[in-house]
Amino acid sequence: MAASVGSAKAFWSIIKSVSVAEIARESRRPVSIAIAGPPEQREEIVRALFTPVHADCVASPQAVALPESPVVEGFDSLQPEAGFPQGKDIFDLVIDVSGQSPDAPEGVPVYPLQDLGGWEGTIERILDDRPELALPLARSFPAFRPAVARRIIAETASANAQFTLLTGISAALPITAILLPVNTLSDMVILTKNQAMMVLRLAAAYGLPVDYRSRARELGPLLMNAFGWRTVARQLVGLVPVAGLLTRAMIAYAGTVTAGKVAQIYYETGESLSTAHIKHIYQEAYVASGAIVRRIASTLQRRSQRTPPSQPPLPPSMASEPSSEA
Repeated sequence: MAASVGSAKAFWSIIKSVSVAEIARESRRPVSIAIAGPPEQREEIVRALFTPVHADCVASPQAVALPESPVVEGFDSLQPEAGFPQGKDIFDLVIDVSGQSPDAPEGVPVYPLQDLGGWEGTIERILDDRPELALPLARSFPAFRPAVARRIIAETASANAQFTLLTGISAALPITAILLPVNTLSDMVILTKNQAMMVLRLAAAYGLPVDYRSRARELGPLLMNAFGWRTVARQLVGLVPVAGLLTRAMIAYAGTVTAGKVAQIYYETGESLSTAHIKHIYQEAYVASGAIVRRIASTLQRRSQRTPPSQPPLPPSMASEPSSEA
């Protein structure tokens, strides 16, 4: 018998439609790094690459390195006489630890450690410049994992908040339903699928297997949360449309952040959090979500002012303060 719409079996089938093969392929992209500078300083950077930023992650059974070794080569300088290749596509990035202004070959992406404010600043700049390398860098080098995880969680939470705002606008302005789905169940499915992809990407970032059997422990709670979100959504139906819209977006944001942080902590430490700890993470995320959701709403409002007349503008008050709390 086919699973009824909204059943646990149906939700699980939809979540499993997320392409794990694509996530695995992205994370397994080969990465090559060159380190330029004195040998003893190069050795420090190599150790740093394979050590998480946070000390409590070092001995974690979850935060594992890959069995295969990524390409890391060291050079005394970026000059040809030091043996540094002069082609621009040899290395994905070069970390310079010499403390001098490197004279790099044209087109070679060089990141001078001291100029960028040290190790963490260098990691952030690399991820800003090369977002397509985020997963493979994190998978290969534990030092990148916390920063990449934060970005994955923040991006997914923002996407879910924006989706909630847009589908809520459709409900308030039915003419836009031609472009966007207006169905609580389908909305929850999309939010949950985004969360599932987030958890799988976090697993890939931490060098763990990316498949449903291996990740069932982390994906299972998302299924339960989906039904909880449906209940919350029903409770919000009676609110003023715009106020309810902002509140729903804040719930979507905070719920996504919570799911991501719970998975991240498990991957880093191997520990499952208590209900009280999870509730604390959610409450913090909900408080922080207010400014973020209003910023997203303001951006959508500005975009709507440039849309064709056939598409109604967003409600002017959409960026106002939410009138209720979760």
